[in-house]
Amino acid sequence: MSDVGIPPDQGSGVDDTYRMPRAVRAAQLIAVLMTLVGALCTASSGWLLGGRAAIMTAVPLLPSFMLGLVALTFQSVGQSVRIGAILLAALNMLWTVPSITDGHPPGPLGPISSLAVIVLLFRREARDWFEPDDW
Repeated sequence: MSDVGIPPDQGSGVDDTYRMPRAVRAAQLIAVLMTLVGALCTASSGWLLGGRAAIMTAVPLLPSFMLGLVALTFQSVGQSVRIGAILLAALNMLWTVPSITDGHPPGPLGPISSLAVIVLLFRREARDWFEPDDW
């Protein structure tokens, strides 16, 4: 800041209005990484044990794959994207709990990552990002 209290010019085109908040970016990163882990587990299972094993590995990860696709649309505006991601994360959490006791992927990583996505998307900055005041 200068001595007169005027903030310095940040340059042309710099505006924080359209910058994704950290909570939304973290939720997006967790969801996409979980999808990549699921794809890696499915591919390695198919390569090592065959197609049937790959299908058996991919079935518990279906909500995770859908959550990863929805997370890629977080740049769009609208509460429906946020609510859809929260519902898919809840479905993923419930869907992957049996994999903990069965010893299949994703194990405890599925419910933990889903809970983290839900908590991050319920934060105020996430709600404000998906539905700005000027709409």
